[in-house]
Amino acid sequence: MQIHLNADSLIIELASEAETEQIGHASAGVIEPGTVIGLVGPLGAGKTRLSRAIAEGLGVAPGAIASPTFLLIHEYAGRLPVFHADCYRLHDPEEFDSLGIVDDFEGPGVCLIEWADRFADRLPATSWWLDLQPTGVESRRLVIRARPSILKQIADRLPFSDQAFRNR
Repeated sequence: MQIHLNADSLIIELASEAETEQIGHASAGVIEPGTVIGLVGPLGAGKTRLSRAIAEGLGVAPGAIASPTFLLIHEYAGRLPVFHADCYRLHDPEEFDSLGIVDDFEGPGVCLIEWADRFADRLPATSWWLDLQPTGVESRRLVIRARPSILKQIADRLPFSDQAFRNR
């Protein structure tokens, strides 16, 4: 895992699904009630796997998270309620609004929204953005955009060998 912390993003080179799981668990450790996370990337990039890892990090039973493609939204119980939505099959803002997930943006849980870029204007300005792009068969580049303090907290929870990075 290679990590680059910038002023406005955290860029992580992931070599495996196991590293994706580590990122999900690290992210879950800094999530607070009302957090909205938009997940972006092409089909097969790992958005659902990353959502599953975040939810598991929040105490949702491993394996409970299914892709919400056909039901569009699932709710899971964990340390915080997890609302997991998939916007792939939605075509217009009214369909997004009809999911009702906007009502959960300021609630006691976390909202994980796959294909969120299709309705970016509907998400709060404080949303985290997780952009996953395949760079090989199993490797991915993850770019996280959030408040700088959030990025630093996530980075501090990740394993790496560069001590100079930790002291940033």
